[in-house]
Amino acid sequence: MTQALDVFIEYKIHEKYVKPYEENMKKIKERVQEMGASNFEWYEAADQPNLYVEMFKVKDYDAYEKIKSLRQDESESLTKDFSAYVAGGSSKVHCWAFKRKMI
Repeated sequence: MTQALDVFIEYKIHEKYVKPYEENMKKIKERVQEMGASNFEWYEAADQPNLYVEMFKVKDYDAYEKIKSLRQDESESLTKDFSAYVAGGSSKVHCWAFKRKMI
């Protein structure tokens, strides 16, 4: 049985692009859900302006890799504008997948 993963995606948005970025997030959320993400949550840092985090679950590492690739792809129509919004471009879209541990 494959263990589900918790995924975190973190990036900072240029101040001048906050409004179009936030308007575009509904499409991003829908797309990653189509690719297997569930329990999608979206946050803005309380102590770091324009720093955003997305958190969601995926069923396996392959789903994580596909979503990560999409989110860092500057040529894909959905994420091309997104890459321009991110301070430093797509290379500054940080993605991590975690396996849950029990204590």
